[in-house]
Amino acid sequence: MPFQTHFDFRHPTRIVHGPGSIAYLADCFSPADKVLIVSDQVLGEIGTVEAVTAALGNIPHAVYLKDGSSEPTQEDVEDGVQAYRQERCTAIIGLGGGSPMDVAKMIGVLASNNGRITQYLGSDKVANDLPYLACVPTTYGTASEVTPFAVLDNPASGNKDPVISWKIAPQLGVLDPDLSVALPALVGAATGMDALTHALESYINLAATPITEGIALHAIRLIGDNLRLACANDHALAATENMLIASMLAGVAFSQTRLGNVHAMSHPVGAHYHVHHGLLNAILLPYVMEFNWFACPGKFAAIAEALGAHTSGLDQRQAAHAAISAVRHINAD
Repeated sequence: MPFQTHFDFRHPTRIVHGPGSIAYLADCFSPADKVLIVSDQVLGEIGTVEAVTAALGNIPHAVYLKDGSSEPTQEDVEDGVQAYRQERCTAIIGLGGGSPMDVAKMIGVLASNNGRITQYLGSDKVANDLPYLACVPTTYGTASEVTPFAVLDNPASGNKDPVISWKIAPQLGVLDPDLSVALPALVGAATGMDALTHALESYINLAATPITEGIALHAIRLIGDNLRLACANDHALAATENMLIASMLAGVAFSQTRLGNVHAMSHPVGAHYHVHHGLLNAILLPYVMEFNWFACPGKFAAIAEALGAHTSGLDQRQAAHAAISAVRHINAD
């Protein structure tokens, strides 16, 4: 598959990474600011929110916790922006998986643009810059800390509707493995497969460029090397670090290329049946790979190698099928 002859790569998000890196948040704000921390009830109960408030030190803050079990809803966004205004906040931190980070983005949209969030569904409808937004992921999945996307659950349409604008990409993403190292195994597995799907769909995308291909393939390699250990051992800090990096890299890549048929199916199915997005992607991915491999067998062979499959002595067709088998083996594990 040839590269695009012309392409435009941009990325506005600063990335800070490493154990204890939430301490950097205190340097991003002044005592004149007031920060709304957007998270969920689960992270409030297990002390993750408290860790972030402690890291802020003397920076004034308020906390909005959404329902930890739900996808982002219009009610979540409206309640959150009400809290932002009532507390007279000037900045936002999104803390958690994709759901609270997406809610944080959409609170920012309404804080600076007014109206209802449904006015901003679709592409490039956000006119004004958001307040300062930092996102701190605690799972491996959505990479919302680096993307220009936020997804809203829409029960009326039975779908997940996106807000797409570079104006909603966070100014800062903080990857702190201390917040994720004890992630429950099933959550880690599902969100890790979401990250793999992001990387794989970006890598084989028709909009892929030399930059995105390199980023996406490295993300695939990191996931192949680290996902199993990160899920199996809740003290595997290095594997957790690598998974957070892989998820972020996949997000950078698919921010440029968009995604593919796995997500085209998993979004409506997830909205209708309320099944975990990462689990749906894990189920669908090998079947979509079976459908797509013949369009770019060379890329599928590279995926197989990145996932650790033995391709020595195989022809290109066999190596491409080894990529599909490798994904099935990860699912089985």
